[in-house]
Amino acid sequence: MQNSDSIQGWFAKSLRNKKSRNILMLIAGAVLLVFSVGSTLLVSDDESTNIPVVKVKEGPVTVKITESGELRAQDQVTISAATDKQILWLVPEGKWVEENDTLIIYESEKYLISKGESESMVLMAQADLVKAQSDLEAQRAREEASRKNFEMLPELAKKGFIQENEVEQARLQYLEARSKSRSLQANVDAAKAQVERANRSLDQQERKLRQGVVLAPRAGLVVYAMTGDVENQKKITVGMIPFEGMDLMYLPDVSSMMVDTEVSEVDLAKLRIGLPVEIRLDAYQDAVFQGEVVYIADLAKRKISRITGKATGAKVFDVTIKVLGQDKRLKPGLTATLDLIVNQREQALYIPLEAVFVNELDETIAYVRKGGRIETRSIQIEESNDRVAIVKDGLRVDEEVLLGRPTTI
Repeated sequence: MQNSDSIQGWFAKSLRNKKSRNILMLIAGAVLLVFSVGSTLLVSDDESTNIPVVKVKEGPVTVKITESGELRAQDQVTISAATDKQILWLVPEGKWVEENDTLIIYESEKYLISKGESESMVLMAQADLVKAQSDLEAQRAREEASRKNFEMLPELAKKGFIQENEVEQARLQYLEARSKSRSLQANVDAAKAQVERANRSLDQQERKLRQGVVLAPRAGLVVYAMTGDVENQKKITVGMIPFEGMDLMYLPDVSSMMVDTEVSEVDLAKLRIGLPVEIRLDAYQDAVFQGEVVYIADLAKRKISRITGKATGAKVFDVTIKVLGQDKRLKPGLTATLDLIVNQREQALYIPLEAVFVNELDETIAYVRKGGRIETRSIQIEESNDRVAIVKDGLRVDEEVLLGRPTTI
């Protein structure tokens, strides 16, 4: 109790002391300053200097969607396997071929053997036909002689030069000769049919043998087809045995090239047919080719992971871009980086995306540095690309914004 009285006495005495009153006023002012900062963040000099800052800039801004894709020809001829024979030779991929140049050679030994057997069968059938025709011709001559003899004898029998039984015998000989001629005619018909069957068999073997050499139906750049599932895809090779109808290679028309890509559903509203596109090839990074969007899918699909080959949770839309102009560097299968130009602003206020934050109320904010303090500023973003955001309201040119969120508020 005594100590309490002494403290109160000291406090009263201090109030009467001018110097002590000044100290108390400074303390009270500091407390009021803390409670009046509002939206201003007070951070130490060390903390504020550790966070990078950039100035708000004004100038031209290109709003774009960046995706990757793969070049393909708008029009191409597909070379498919006509049979399941082993591949002995392939024209090198990437080579330019002219019409009727050799593309593929299959194993064809068994067809050579079959062709030889068919040729022998044709020769045998033709020989049988010649013999049958010769026999028929000789028999017809005998038939004709029998007929003339039979027709002459009845008159002689009437005159009494021969007996009636001789006439009957001549009639029977003529009927037998005519019957034999008909039989031999059937043999000729059968021999002709056998020749036709042998020729068809030979044609079939020759066709299979011709299929052993595939010729280019038109000029073009050779591109091998891929085989296997998504995770184990590989190009066709010498020694493999394709199944009938399997795609083996393509001859694309490189005068008209396309790029297939996928765009996220969040960017769908930004797309339109005719949207300009800048195309950069991984193989020729310094070159920029121009293109335009010519197709946007109506339905979304699940994005397929290139690593696992399985569908992910993301939804995407197929988009096709036509490359404008021709260039010998544009080859099917090349990977391309695509900048779909959504908008080009000649003059806009912008900050890096790293300077845009969202508070606990889902409001878009930026941290503005002013001297030794940092102010939380509510801002409005009009649109953005993959690097910067265009600011509609809340910031001014040359103001400094933080590229990180302060830890002390």
